[in-house]
Amino acid sequence: MLKLKDTDRHIVDGITELLESAGGLARVRKLQAGTRSFDRDTWGKLAAAGWLGAVVPEAQGGTALGAREIALLLEHAGKKLMPEPLVPALAASVMLARCGQAGASLLADLVAGKTVVMPIEVEEGTKAPTAFASDGHAADVFVTLLDDKLVAIPHNAKGMVVETQDTVDGGSIARLKLESVAGMTVLASGELAREAFHAGRDLALLGYTALLVGLADEALAMTVQYLKDRKQFGVPIGSFQALQHRAASLYVLIKASRALLYEACQASAAKRAIAAVAAKSYASETAMTTVKECVQLHGAMGYTAEHNMSLYFRRAMALAVAGGDAIACRKRLHAERQLSQDF
Repeated sequence: MLKLKDTDRHIVDGITELLESAGGLARVRKLQAGTRSFDRDTWGKLAAAGWLGAVVPEAQGGTALGAREIALLLEHAGKKLMPEPLVPALAASVMLARCGQAGASLLADLVAGKTVVMPIEVEEGTKAPTAFASDGHAADVFVTLLDDKLVAIPHNAKGMVVETQDTVDGGSIARLKLESVAGMTVLASGELAREAFHAGRDLALLGYTALLVGLADEALAMTVQYLKDRKQFGVPIGSFQALQHRAASLYVLIKASRALLYEACQASAAKRAIAAVAAKSYASETAMTTVKECVQLHGAMGYTAEHNMSLYFRRAMALAVAGGDAIACRKRLHAERQLSQDF
């Protein structure tokens, strides 16, 4: 486990207590049973606690937490299966904060919880500008890099086509076609726009990695407890060496994924893109391997919708593809390494 300082404990306790008071796993189960869910009451609590402005400089109304602290916050949010789109909101806040006065008003509304802002990335090689957004149904405004400009686009902007597909965890994946969109606001141009967007994108990858690490760690903890409690032939099944080996293998995977995450948090700005995409690729595979194994180690009950492990399985599937699945991340990793001469 990561050694916690006093300030770390405040972060861990704060997000844990907030999510538990909001309803814990019972709330998550209810939201997963619905479609395109979004709990605005809990979103307001996240804003009131200051988490929506966690990476924003103090001069702009935030608390200026570093990458390590953000990873710690999201790792423990992942343990509680937080369904709110906090990661894209944090990424958007990084972009807006770098735009100065041009992004000040939208940033203030984001931090206050009044406006849900999400970044999207335009795909290359498509005839018309096309982007995807996890839980895009909850967004009020999208921010993207388009024609070397960082622009803000209202969700209901004229000319933008939004196609939404439901996901297994009660969320969605939105496909946005951005051809001939009216009502865009230019926030930055040129080098500033590119730097702001890439900084937010890298933070999003680290954020999704942290959620996956926390989710996998909690799923394994639940499973280990079950192995201690469940008995066959008069002894706990956790005493069977074959099951011990399977649990130990998962422990090693999760430890490695956590190590990659926090190493990426310490990477320099020049190397952050490579480190973040590598960590996300590994975490996506680790989380899916973990929840599949944990379902099996729970026996027949692990396959039922009534068991809490099903909540972790569904959330892992959605988070594994958020920001790019393992394969997409490896392709981006190759491209980033081609651009880097010193990594």
